[in-house]
Parts: sequence; structure tokens; C-alpha cells
Amino acid sequence: MTANPSQGVRIVRDGSLETTNAGRFALPLSVTQNGTELGVGRLILTFDTAAELHAELGRMLAESIPPTTPDERSET
Repeated sequence: MTANPSQGVRIVRDGSLETTNAGRFALPLSVTQNGTELGVGRLILTFDTAAELHAELGRMLAESIPPTTPDERSET
């Protein structure tokens, strides 16, 4: 994958998180190839899979943020 959005296949978020009639979470996505839209869809997650994803993202974000020194932290 490259940083250039007009190269390769990309699946990107395409709207706000929704809930389905069954109470699941639906994340709208769009699929492009070399800058041309191929289609749209939704990633459907149960409560458990959404919780697992939330935990994994939290861990990855925590690992990618460099520690701050006390003077770099907000006073609020």
C-alpha cells in the first residue's frame, strides 16, 4: 500500500457509525481501486467484536504515542 490514494485498492470509512435494527454496529465503508470507486458497504460488528476492536485499537494507540514529559502535559 502506498500513501497515494489514487494507487491500489483502498477501503476507507465513509460516514458515521450507525446501529442496525438488530442492535449491531455498522461502519459505512467505500472501496476504490486506483482512485475509481468500486462500491460501498458496511462493516457489521456485534457488541463483542466491537469491544474487541476497541481494546485492540486502544492498545495500538497507547503503544504508538511517545511518553510525554510533565511540562508537555495539559494543565486542564
